[in-house]
Amino acid sequence: MARSISELLLKMDVFGFLETEDFPVVEEYMFTYQYEEGAYVFKEGAHGAYMFFIVEGIAEVSKIQDTKKLTIAQLTPGRSVGEMSMLDGRPRSATVKALSTLVLIVLKRQDFFNLMEQHPKTANRVILGIAALLSESLRNTTSDLTEKTLSIC
Repeated sequence: MARSISELLLKMDVFGFLETEDFPVVEEYMFTYQYEEGAYVFKEGAHGAYMFFIVEGIAEVSKIQDTKKLTIAQLTPGRSVGEMSMLDGRPRSATVKALSTLVLIVLKRQDFFNLMEQHPKTANRVILGIAALLSESLRNTTSDLTEKTLSIC
């Protein structure tokens, strides 16, 4: 991939809170990684010390419920994966699998803590972007749950 991480981040809504001078700073704490179609990015219950931002491809998010696989979402470029575990250090709450070749930008938990310590203003802007994504996901989940509940009544 010939593009810099900063160029890739510019195209993602999650980084919309960053100032121009923040991009090269954030880039120092991230790297790109690729998964082939069919590969597991991580499985439910695994240790979560990093998160991803999808640059290219589609990822499936699923959970096992009563021995059945439930697909929760399909994530496309611009979305993040694994932010909850990266932030709270708890095990993964779902499984993520590559439905196509995935190109990802990776942010490790320790690198994020280093960013917070060394560049707190930039880190706060990254947190705002992650919080906005989490908020959107929660709103979508609430809406889906409401629709399913109302359809039962």
